[in-house]
Amino acid sequence: MNHKQEISKDLPMILDGLMVGTCLWVSYLLRSTGIISLDRLGEIPAFSNTYWMLALIIPLTPLFLDLQGYYEHPLSLRLENLLIKIAQAGFWLILVIGCASIFGRLEIPSRSVLILFIILAPVFLLLRVGIMRKYLIHHYDQGIFGERSFLVGSDSDCESFFSGLSTSERLELQIIGRFDPSSTDSTTILKNLRQNAVGRLIFTSPQSPANQDLPVICESEGLDVWIVSENILGIKSTPSFELAGKNRVLVFRKSTSDFWQKFIKRFMDISGAVIGIIILAPFCLAIAIAIKATSPGPVIFSQVRSGKRGKRFTIYKFRSMVVNAPELHEGLSHHNEMQGPVFKINKDPRVTRFGAFLRHTSLDEVPQLLNVLLGEMSIVGPRPLPDYETERIEKSAHRRRLSVKPGLTCLWQVQGRNSIKSFDDWVQLDLEYIDRASLFLDLWIILRTIPTVLLRKGAQ
Repeated sequence: MNHKQEISKDLPMILDGLMVGTCLWVSYLLRSTGIISLDRLGEIPAFSNTYWMLALIIPLTPLFLDLQGYYEHPLSLRLENLLIKIAQAGFWLILVIGCASIFGRLEIPSRSVLILFIILAPVFLLLRVGIMRKYLIHHYDQGIFGERSFLVGSDSDCESFFSGLSTSERLELQIIGRFDPSSTDSTTILKNLRQNAVGRLIFTSPQSPANQDLPVICESEGLDVWIVSENILGIKSTPSFELAGKNRVLVFRKSTSDFWQKFIKRFMDISGAVIGIIILAPFCLAIAIAIKATSPGPVIFSQVRSGKRGKRFTIYKFRSMVVNAPELHEGLSHHNEMQGPVFKINKDPRVTRFGAFLRHTSLDEVPQLLNVLLGEMSIVGPRPLPDYETERIEKSAHRRRLSVKPGLTCLWQVQGRNSIKSFDDWVQLDLEYIDRASLFLDLWIILRTIPTVLLRKGAQ
């Protein structure tokens, strides 16, 4: 849409924040007046005691909804997708409220108020979407919103572009005509533009020499120029523009760069690492004693591995092998059971008796919580490989697993682990995680990892 006529998502975000805050107040009124009662409590605290919840709900509701993509494509998102996004945002909102209540010792209203709030908020959010959609569709139909557009390109390219549009996108674009520059000269196209008050030209055949200088002329007249391109120099990622001094730079990113997602993910990493260290500290002491008692050598094994962008860091593990395990590696290379640059064998003779237990229970990985605290690793991310294995990765697509911070667990751990014998299959799971990366996916992987570890699925 033209930036002057585009319906900004700012207004829906403000409305949603205020509306969900109002839902809490309505829930309180329904409970306090006795219209609805879901518990046996008599009096409930005054609403002023829940002002702190309003201070969190009003700004955080639209933030969490926006992080889930709730405000993208306002005319085309299906009901089930909206409900999923509301549920995901609601989870994080409730988590923040719960943490604030526990650590700040703040009062939460009765259970019935919260139950009513959890029911009312999604209903009002969906109601707002429905009303907004009817409003937008009506105004698009009337030609009030949207930008009158022409398609410029061959018949096949125009048809391919048009057929790829959703119903809502066709409304928003308001395509009123098509021109083939190979059969219509630029003067005729410009004349039609001016006569029909068209504000946008969409070039569906950008490589056609028949376009000549038409895109430049249209842009100089203040029209919006869209150029359809499946790739740029063979790169298929979605580009964005950034400024480097006075230079305008076209940027292609495969991984997410969303500030809030990174911030919350890092907060989860630190919180999870701290909680894990506190809970597992007594077990770590017992493990250290057992390692010392069962085999000579240090308790902790350290190794240089490749992190994000190949940056080297030292990873820490409880030692599960004999001290001279690295020296014995070369002699066992012909037993490798993994196809590709990585080395894995079942019943590795270098593993100590107690080390086998540590590996089966994944307790040998616990010291890596320190790597998470240091910011070298994340709780969820592709497993870091030793430097010598990383150097053997030749395929560029495989090296994309280095574009994100490595982690303690990922899709590989919960969907096969050591039962997967091909590095290609392993990397495919890592790339799937990178392409689908979200806070909700991280949480799902963490929850799936727990039973996987407890049941020792795929562990060696």
